[in-house]
Amino acid sequence: MPVKEILVLRRGGQPLFNFAPKGAPKLDTLMAGFLSAQAGFAQEIGEEEIQVVSFAEHKFVYESWGDFLFVIVIQKTDDEHIFRVILKELAQTFVVRYKQELAQTIIPSERFMEFREEVIRILAKYDLVSSTSLLHPTALLPPETLQHFRRGLDLIEVHASFQRTAILTLDGYVLTSRLKEHELEFVLNQLRVDREQKLPTYFMVSKTILGTDVKLFFHILNRQLILAAIVSKDAREADCAERIASNVQQLTGINLSHLVKVTASKVASEAYSDHEVLAANPIEGLLFGESSPQGKEFRELFSEAGLQVLRFIDGLATVADLRRKSGLDGRQLTDILSFLESRGYIRKVRFYPKLESSDRRFIAFLETVGLPRDEFEILKQAMNFCDGENSVSDIAQRIGIDQEKLIRTLRKLGDYVEWLT
Repeated sequence: MPVKEILVLRRGGQPLFNFAPKGAPKLDTLMAGFLSAQAGFAQEIGEEEIQVVSFAEHKFVYESWGDFLFVIVIQKTDDEHIFRVILKELAQTFVVRYKQELAQTIIPSERFMEFREEVIRILAKYDLVSSTSLLHPTALLPPETLQHFRRGLDLIEVHASFQRTAILTLDGYVLTSRLKEHELEFVLNQLRVDREQKLPTYFMVSKTILGTDVKLFFHILNRQLILAAIVSKDAREADCAERIASNVQQLTGINLSHLVKVTASKVASEAYSDHEVLAANPIEGLLFGESSPQGKEFRELFSEAGLQVLRFIDGLATVADLRRKSGLDGRQLTDILSFLESRGYIRKVRFYPKLESSDRRFIAFLETVGLPRDEFEILKQAMNFCDGENSVSDIAQRIGIDQEKLIRTLRKLGDYVEWLT
């Protein structure tokens, strides 16, 4: 669990509650006073409220609620957005539950000890793992075991022809990867295609969307894991297998008894890029029901703004569209989307544009629309890849443009583009 510690304190610095998942809490009264002073200083210089304070290895995420501060300590590399959502829920639950006690001037902290069970319940609900920025199904191992695999990849990438590598489970969970995002996505798709057939110990995929200067090499490590590697175009599969034989042997001997698989749908993304498109899962209807517990919780956390965002999520609107339509700032929108994705109410959609551009009517349409020169150049480069097989991210990567701009350009073509998912 990535949560290091949770602290509730008055703005004056009095600590009320402290929670540490492992061992005794480390934040003492002195630290509570420091954190409170930081929040007070932010207000003094005109900032509405402090959000995050970072140190060498950890960062402190703040949530204000009246005269009280709620602080969560996480690794510096963890994304704070989902933790801010968790803090909102913790703050609301705490203030409602202890309304009478909080009205008093002096409160013994022992009064809040039972709140620990509530914290555990809320954290468990979000099914937290080592990072909340997982974009793909992920296989988790203890850090020391995972380090053995990473050292193995270091040794493999020393060999001629090997450029970038990854280790995945045969059923498509990422253990560790050095592949670029579009490369990893293609590897996962390839494994889905090959899953129904018996795979040889090692094999090569030559024709891919990754480019003509590279090939894709696979080597099964054991009954659970497979190595994927981007290799140079002149590499031969038998030579690749021979070069890394000793490395493969070392990797197959690593203990996998503690391997845990986590699906990406249970985890919120680190952030949301403007080009990304979100779709609502069928369960999202529960959030509109006034009598449902899910709907009540969602309204209490995000009020009408949250429901408004949910109404705009139609499987076509990009994150940039959602921000424009809702009028929310980046932080507010990210908090809402992080909550929805962490619960599985929404999911990211990958588009595979298919362009029907062979008839004369399309040429006449382009002349009528009169695309600006820069957009016309984008269309010229992208046309050959808009075949329903390449995703927007793949096409943008290949022609070297921003995904949001590619989507905007293609949407101007109306019904001439079919958006496959």
